[in-house]
Amino acid sequence: MVPQIPKRVVCLVPSITQILVDLGQQEKIVALSRQDLINHASFRKKSTGSYFKPDTEAIRHSDPDLVICSPKHAEYLKTELDSTIPLLVITAQSMDETFEQIHRLGKMFQCEEKAGEILARIHNQLSQVAQRLDREHDLKKKRVVRVMAGDALTVPGDDSFQNEMIRAAGGITAQWGENGFAVPMDPEIWQEFNPQVIYGCKDNADKVRQLLQTEPYRNVEAVQEGRIHMFPCRMTCYASSITGNFVQWLAAVLYPDICADPQKAVTADAILRHTPVTSGLDYVQHAEVIEHRLADSTYKSLVLTFDTPQTVLSTFEGLRENIRGCGNTFVPMAASLGHMRNGVEQVKKTLANNLGFSEQSFTTLMTGANMDNLAVVSREYKDLKVTAMVTGGVRGNAMRLSRDTGYYASHGTINIIVASNRKLSTAAMTRAIITVTEAKTAALTDLDIRSAYTPWPNQATGTGTDNVLVVQGEGPWIEFAGGHSKLAQLMAEAVHEGVTQALARQNGILADRNIVQRLFERGLSLEKLVQHFESGMNPRILAAKLEKLLKQSYYAAFVEAALAASDAGERGLMRESVFWDEVCENIVVKLCGTKRAPALCNSKSIPPTVAKAFGALITGIEFSGEYQP
Repeated sequence: MVPQIPKRVVCLVPSITQILVDLGQQEKIVALSRQDLINHASFRKKSTGSYFKPDTEAIRHSDPDLVICSPKHAEYLKTELDSTIPLLVITAQSMDETFEQIHRLGKMFQCEEKAGEILARIHNQLSQVAQRLDREHDLKKKRVVRVMAGDALTVPGDDSFQNEMIRAAGGITAQWGENGFAVPMDPEIWQEFNPQVIYGCKDNADKVRQLLQTEPYRNVEAVQEGRIHMFPCRMTCYASSITGNFVQWLAAVLYPDICADPQKAVTADAILRHTPVTSGLDYVQHAEVIEHRLADSTYKSLVLTFDTPQTVLSTFEGLRENIRGCGNTFVPMAASLGHMRNGVEQVKKTLANNLGFSEQSFTTLMTGANMDNLAVVSREYKDLKVTAMVTGGVRGNAMRLSRDTGYYASHGTINIIVASNRKLSTAAMTRAIITVTEAKTAALTDLDIRSAYTPWPNQATGTGTDNVLVVQGEGPWIEFAGGHSKLAQLMAEAVHEGVTQALARQNGILADRNIVQRLFERGLSLEKLVQHFESGMNPRILAAKLEKLLKQSYYAAFVEAALAASDAGERGLMRESVFWDEVCENIVVKLCGTKRAPALCNSKSIPPTVAKAFGALITGIEFSGEYQP
């Protein structure tokens, strides 16, 4: 029997996890699948193992008063779990069923008002897209297919919510003659339908793109003209409380001249909400995050309003004088596509006007990081004070300058505003940018943030779209902001902590994150990893056993050491391989009691030091009966 108000929830359905988070109920979640923990990496929750076959022992040890599962889990869990543990089986084949789930969960957790707000937002987003499209009487709708990749391409069945989302975004869907989340793609229907746009999930983007270049997939308009798009898994693979965001984004991709054009908005621009922020600086009259509607999209802007006009130095706009307000603005992805297409000058003007400033008196940075994840950090020494305001995201385009190729990418940005209770010379403001940048890179290094392009072997130094804004400030005059100055010390400390906090909030990246997440950041899931090694075990069983082994701090530390040793070896800082060979041999003996050669890795993409480490663990697992999944 489901408790009246669940307090300890194990959730095995990613879409429901997203809904519970947006309902503000994340504290009641005690365990998630390994895959779902990647999406919510900042949560300190227990792992229930693979989504595909949950670890019932881990579920029991979580002491849940409710387990939320899908129909594919239900029979297995009913057999394996104590009948006293309540199961709530949830399925959603349609968007309407998803909306009903949001309402139902809001009622169950006694947050119906919040559920109502989420549903109103989604319906408004869907309505705005529909209104924009309906006004285009000569609109030629595009043929769209969402694809998934295994050994061959699959597509959503005719009854899938995924096709509903395409139609809500104005696309035409194919009829495959089968129902289900993923069904085999019929080559004849594919050729006859001839999709003009194809999209998929970023998690298997490489496999999808590879298959689309083979027969019988490549001879369609979308492939020939390169109209292939990849979106985050949490938007494409299930319907949830962010479905409205995805439909807006997809519509802007399909019809940028309509749905990404701010001149074709159907709602009035307006201020929606003010949230105060503490700056700790006397000359800042107001510091707040303003949520506002602009061209049908909801922006969130950090705004600092000054008592007296300020000079600011911005890596986004250069030196600006007589500034009455500055800030940092979260731009939703659908709106961002319009700005990238048409330039940002118009949005800077409309942003300033919407926030109550003239274009000449306001300057802002722009980001895809949610302003809800803003970090504000101050540091003081006697009467000297520095404040750093930081947003950050590194999942999309973190890079290592001097190693990675440069090309424009719009997602993943670290934006930093620094201000002090001193008046800085132009030279000091300029030198502060070096101080801020060095502190940011130090934070990325301390967190082991990887390059999104070359995660083996490169740590990131920043993202390709980072910006810094330095406020000149008020107070005693300062000419110097070099590294030896007390001002630079405080700036660096505030920025380092600000970047650390911002990445924890936006991406869930913490220094003590588990080893599974750190492997994911290098492009490896456990399921992918084990397929690169020679083993007689079923890969799915081996991955489950490996996860169980890595929950032990000793073996997690062993892999962490392998990652560090690998990075050092790549830079010529560690030369003795015999030492590491002996360490790996000892791990095999510790696990299975006898000397055996580590399993061989058949992939050159995994560095040798790491390959030897996992080879040792896999051999130890294979020849020991102790680590049952």
